[in-house]
Amino acid sequence: MAWGAPGSGQGVDDWVRRLLDDDPSLTSITVFRSRKFGHEEVKELCSALENNTRLNDFTAISHSISVEDAHQFAGVLRTNNTLQSLSLGNSSFSNEALSALSGGLSGNRGLQKLDLHGKSIGASGVQALQEALVAGSGLDHLSLSGNSLGDEGAAAVAPAIPFIREVDLHDCEIGASGAMSLATALEHAKDAVEEETTNTMLQNGHMNGSTAMPMRKIRLQILRLDGNPLGFSGTSALKPLLSQLRELHLGRAGLRDEGAASLAAAIPSSSPLELLDINDNDIGPAGAEALADALDRGLMLRTLRMRGNRIGDEGAAALSRALAKGPMLQELDVGGNQMGLGAAELLGQAHKLRKLSLFASRLGDEGARLVADRLSAASFVQLMELELSGCSIGTDGMVRLFDVLESQAAPALEMLVIGGGNPALEEEGFQGRVEALRAARPELDVAWKAGDSSSVQQLGGAPEVDFNAELREA
Repeated sequence: MAWGAPGSGQGVDDWVRRLLDDDPSLTSITVFRSRKFGHEEVKELCSALENNTRLNDFTAISHSISVEDAHQFAGVLRTNNTLQSLSLGNSSFSNEALSALSGGLSGNRGLQKLDLHGKSIGASGVQALQEALVAGSGLDHLSLSGNSLGDEGAAAVAPAIPFIREVDLHDCEIGASGAMSLATALEHAKDAVEEETTNTMLQNGHMNGSTAMPMRKIRLQILRLDGNPLGFSGTSALKPLLSQLRELHLGRAGLRDEGAASLAAAIPSSSPLELLDINDNDIGPAGAEALADALDRGLMLRTLRMRGNRIGDEGAAALSRALAKGPMLQELDVGGNQMGLGAAELLGQAHKLRKLSLFASRLGDEGARLVADRLSAASFVQLMELELSGCSIGTDGMVRLFDVLESQAAPALEMLVIGGGNPALEEEGFQGRVEALRAARPELDVAWKAGDSSSVQQLGGAPEVDFNAELREA
């Protein structure tokens, strides 16, 4: 696909015709920058969309969307309940444009996802947005990531957050005050919903068996706050959210040991939290010890991501003790944590894990042999993915590991990532050993070079983005 300069290619006439015809195969449109998409094109396309019942997804992030254009899309949202996902405008999208677009959101029950990543919007824009959403919307996923919202913007949008299942606020310059606003909004929303429930029950009691209007529900389950300077105070402020969330993403949030300890202590044993992402937070052994204590309390946590910290072998030992007691944890990423042989000992207690990343641990051949011994000695019937990239493993260690795997240790293993930072990969004949392992274990994907699938991805990382298709048809 040639991107070209904005406005240099064809317009939207082909799409307009198909939208007006309600073409059932036209379910998704992505406007690449090579398309001409100015005011007239926006007007034509929006007119065609108003009564269309087929299009589910519309993305146009390579063009400027003016306030007038945003009003056009607001008109679509007032009449079209088929459109489920909308992403509009490049970085010039303004507060005024968001205010205009928000006018169509109130009462729209069809739109499920609104992506406003990197739109240069702030407090005034999100204020209008939250007012529209609180007034009534079916929105399931809201992304405001990459905008300089700050604490003021977080406070402005906060009242709407409890009523949306997934909210992405990563890299929004939100600090401790903004985190407090989010937590307070949840508490206020719960009180409001409880009052509405009581009033509805009373109303039903006087309506001779008929049912009153449906009540609002607290729906927040996933919150992404990566890349915000929360620190200890901001992390501590999130405590009320921990009894509500299923996923909390706090990577690059400046937690350090104090924040990790505060967070771990605040998670109630009854918390529904299943995924906690605290990558790149300068967490040391003390923070790891606190998290291990939290796991000991019987949390329902299934996934713990803490890559890029500094827990070392001492922190690994703490996590090992917790894993030995059989918590619910299924996925653990402790790559890049300055661990040595402690990483191998950690694996020895990870019998229930499905995915484990020991990326950039200083295992060497001795550690690799320990890993092999642990895999050979225990059942590991659930381990499906193991990452050992960047672990300084030489030929001796890798041969021992491969021998154990060829003998069908870790029978459920589907992905072994060993690419980069392992001297064995540079040795003559290594590719032959890989092929022998693949022949012995055809179900096992061994990713050891750039061309292999997943060899450059973190376990459980971001999904791949398809840049090849401008128009996806059913």
